[in-house]
Formats: sequence, C-alpha cells, structure tokens
Amino acid sequence: MIFVQIFMISVSSSFSECFSAKSHISGNDVTYQLNLHLIPFEKVSQITDENLCKMYLPGKIVVAFIHYDDISFPIPGGDEVNFIYKFNQEIIVTFQLSPANYAHVQDKQNAMYELWYDVNLVKVNNSVNTIEHTKYNGTGCFQNIQLEYTMYGDIDVLVAANSCNVPISANLQVYVEFQDGLTNSQLPIYPCTVNCDSTEFQLTSPSFNQIHIYRIAKTALNADLLQSFYNNFVDNRRIKVSLNLKFNTNGIFTIISKEVDGYTAHDILNCKPDPVLNLYAVLNPDSVQIQFRDAFPNKLNCQMPGVVSVRADLYLFDSTVSERLQNNYIITDFNENIGVTYKTTANTDKLRKSTGKTIMVVSYLNINEEIIYELIIYNDPYYVACVKRAQVHIYESQFCVVYQLDSSIQCVNNIIQENEKNTLGMYVQEKGKTQQLGLYKLHTVVDYSKEKQTVCFTCDEFVNNTVYAKQTCAENQAYTKEMLKREQIQFAVISKYEFITFKSVIAEYKNNIYLPIIATASILTIVIAVVIGVHFKTHQQ
Repeated sequence: MIFVQIFMISVSSSFSECFSAKSHISGNDVTYQLNLHLIPFEKVSQITDENLCKMYLPGKIVVAFIHYDDISFPIPGGDEVNFIYKFNQEIIVTFQLSPANYAHVQDKQNAMYELWYDVNLVKVNNSVNTIEHTKYNGTGCFQNIQLEYTMYGDIDVLVAANSCNVPISANLQVYVEFQDGLTNSQLPIYPCTVNCDSTEFQLTSPSFNQIHIYRIAKTALNADLLQSFYNNFVDNRRIKVSLNLKFNTNGIFTIISKEVDGYTAHDILNCKPDPVLNLYAVLNPDSVQIQFRDAFPNKLNCQMPGVVSVRADLYLFDSTVSERLQNNYIITDFNENIGVTYKTTANTDKLRKSTGKTIMVVSYLNINEEIIYELIIYNDPYYVACVKRAQVHIYESQFCVVYQLDSSIQCVNNIIQENEKNTLGMYVQEKGKTQQLGLYKLHTVVDYSKEKQTVCFTCDEFVNNTVYAKQTCAENQAYTKEMLKREQIQFAVISKYEFITFKSVIAEYKNNIYLPIIATASILTIVIAVVIGVHFKTHQQ
C-alpha cells in the first residue's frame, strides 16, 4: 500500500509536465463550444520522465474538466468529456455549452483544466493563461464575393460589402482560406501600399464598405502557397474558398467569413466573347448537351498563340450527387463545334431526377498542357430534357420532326406553359460564320406520356421578320434540300427545356405524308437547328 501511494504521487507530478504552459482555451460564439488546446510540453522529449508520458499514457482514456471561478464544465450531472491521449501532439478537447453558459463565461479571462487519466489513477490540474473567444459572422457583411484570377498568377477578390463595424488597422488580418487536400490553407492578403486602386484594401481606406478589391499579388514569399491553391482549384473547381477578416476587440476575436460566390478568369487575351457567354446545360436521356454561345460556333474572336488543345470540364451537382464530365479536343475541332456534348453516366441519370446547378470550365492548353486561357461560368441551373432521338423529314411543302421521348416519370409529369410555341429554326455554317436560314413558329402540343410522336411545320408558320441567308420560306427549303444532298446537314432540337444534337439521316419525300400530331395539355417549345458543314468531333478522356 505504501509503495502504491508513493507511486501515485510521483506519477501525478510527472504527468503535469506532459503539457505546456501555452495550453489555452478558444471559444466559438456560433457553435457555443469551448476548445481546450493541450499543447505538448516543449521539452517533453528531453526530461527524464518523458517515458511516463510516452509509455504509460498513449491510448489511455482521459476525462477532462474546465473550471472557472464560479462554474465548471461539464456541469455536475452532465456528460464527462473523454479523449484519447496522444504523445507529443496537440490535443483539442471540445466542450459543448448551452448559449446561456457560453455567454456567462465569454468575458472571463482565467480558468483551470483538470485531467483524470484512467478515471481515478492520475489527476492533473493546470491553469490556463490565454482564453480567446472568436465571433464568426459571414451573413451580413458581404453581399457577394467573386474571385478573379490569372492562372498561376495574381488573385483579385471582388466584393460588394455592407456597412459593418470592421476596424481598418494594421491589426486586421485578411486571408483567403481554401481546401488543401484534407486540410485548409490560408493565403494572406496585405494592405496595398503603392499604385493602389481607389477601392483596394489599404490602411487608409475610409471604411470597410468602401473596399471592393482585396488583392493577392504573387511574390517569392507566397509563390508556393499560390501554386498549391491553383493545383487544388484546377483539380476541383468546387473546392471551398472563403474570404476571412479577423480582428481583436477588447480581447474577443471576431472573424468575418464568407464563401466565394463565383469565379472569373482574367481576360488576358482580350477575347471579350460576343455574344456574351450564357451557359445552357441540358440533361438528355442519352447525353448531356452544352451551349455557351447560343447557336454560334465555339471559336472566340481573338488570337491564342501557342494553344493546341482544349479541355472542357462540366460539373453537375445537387445537394446529394456530384459529377464531373470532361472532353478533350484539338483546338480546330473545338472551334468548329457548336457547344459540347458529353456521354451520360450513372450520376447524371440520378441528377435528372432533381434540380441542380452547373460549372463549365473551358481551358485552352499549350503543347505542355499548361493553361493559357480560360472561360468559366459558375452555378447556372441545368435543365432536364425528355427527347431521346429525333429525325427531320423534309417534304415538298413542310418539315416534320419525329420524336422519341423518354417515358420516365419526370418527363411524363413535365408541364410546359401553354403560351410557349414550337419553333423550327434553320442555321447554316459557311466559312466559319453561322447564318440563320429560317424560323417557323407553330402552336402545337407534345404528349410526354407517348414515346413517339410527330410535329410538322409548313410555310404558313414561317416568320420572315429576321434577316436570313435565304429570304423566303421556299428559298430556305430549297437551300436546305440542296445541303441535304451534299450530306452537310446536322440539326438540333432546342428549346427552353430541350437541347440535343443529332447526326442522323434526314429523309426527303416527294409526296406529302401528313403524320398525326398527338394533342394533350402540354405544350413544348422546340427549335430545330439545322447546321451545315459543322463536324461534332469529340475525344472522350
């Protein structure tokens, strides 16, 4: 008995040296949690008792308490806070408090922690000299945050800010935080001192809400960290990135944090796409179809020296499912295409049953597959389409489109507003310039519960209020038939809900065969785009 009592006293004294006097407490006013940071003793590997910490404690269950002058946690009758000791590593023990108890201790500057090893064998008491409480606020200070980047170079964080009580001083810490593998990394943002924009972050900024630019300039000091950011960003355009401002007010730290809403690549080649990029993504039963320049070819009106290929990445996601699709092109093939077509996957089939969003990234690469230029469009919604296949039949006096529709429940239940009109549009590609051949509008109906049906258009529905390559309906039909003989026609079903391209046989009949139109309560808007001389060349990765 005497031996055991002496051993316990010696062990209690020695185990106190397993942790540093720099151990501290931090608090979070959003989650109402206290975190006890147990820092390893600086000389734990040198003291003679280190074998006690290293040999006796790893894997042991430890019970922890925090004591203030008038209250302790866990509260008597509450759950004990248990954790596993790890030798020579920082250990963070979390105490969940009620909002009332957190408010009670938020202004207290002194506390003690109490540790019991193996429940009743060893007890350690130590004081805590540093207590930091952090207030997290990201809901009201920023309306919108956009990150504008030059690949592997400078970053501008563009903000629309509200009026918030943020002191602009040398003590204000500003940084971008991003996912870096399994951890988070921080890119510091320093106040501008020379050649500053009037709305750029600087110590002389008159107020927080007048700052609209937080700039990260690439330097020798942050080059590795910037490279890490871009490596993660290129690998996954959905990584979490946030702008953070941290400051101290009377001993309480406040962090204003908000995730970036979207991203823009600097237009370093002055391409200025015209028409303006407007991502239109449709999930078809057998394909995923993208347009981002309306019915125009993908080629941009600018020079791209050194570019030999294009990588087109599409991210589709909802609250539960995420999918990344990728196509690779030779630059000339990509420029000739109108939009991008991807193969469906198991995940895209799941996404067809929900409402989600898209991210489209078009990266222009040199021979070393380095990104020279990028186009990026964030968080546009995608549409679920129901046309699986289609074929245009050209008669002497009319065009008919035969549809094969998806009979899944989301298509059967697809309700289209009655004021929508079917339209048939013709497009021709000549010497790199797209010309519209014709436009037809017709009130008709499409029954999504029927797998096959036909819609026909005649010259009675021809609209001539647009300048076409061929001015009359007859001229349009004659020209289209001529292109048909040359096998230079492609067409697409395009509407608010449908966008799918086809490269199938288009038959010409001398005698009119009037196929029935099946009438129901649903009306579909259809654009049939006939494209001449365009080759949809895709190299799947």
